[in-house]
Amino acid sequence: MQLTKRVILFILAIFFISALSKNIFEYRKNMAFYRQNRDEYESEKKRNIELKTLLVKTNDIHEFEKDVRNKLNLHKSNEYILVIPEPTPTSIAPNPTTIPNHIKWLQVFLKN
Repeated sequence: MQLTKRVILFILAIFFISALSKNIFEYRKNMAFYRQNRDEYESEKKRNIELKTLLVKTNDIHEFEKDVRNKLNLHKSNEYILVIPEPTPTSIAPNPTTIPNHIKWLQVFLKN
């Protein structure tokens, strides 16, 4: 009688542990899925905002006119165009550091 109670209790414990571990693994999988979808949602939300601002910007007639004038290098009658050339890189010659006199004298006397 005592042995059958222990066997039944052992079988119940194994059943509960297996069910609990299965639920824990399922929960972890669901949380990973949730995090992935949440991150994807946030990135798409940010992209949506960027696209909406781009749409507003491109629908503005003044912005469109400015872009076309810049691409075609045209200007209005009351505007002036200022063309600034790209800066040319200047080469800097390195100045050699001079060796102090006392070290030169030491080199002369110690090397010969």
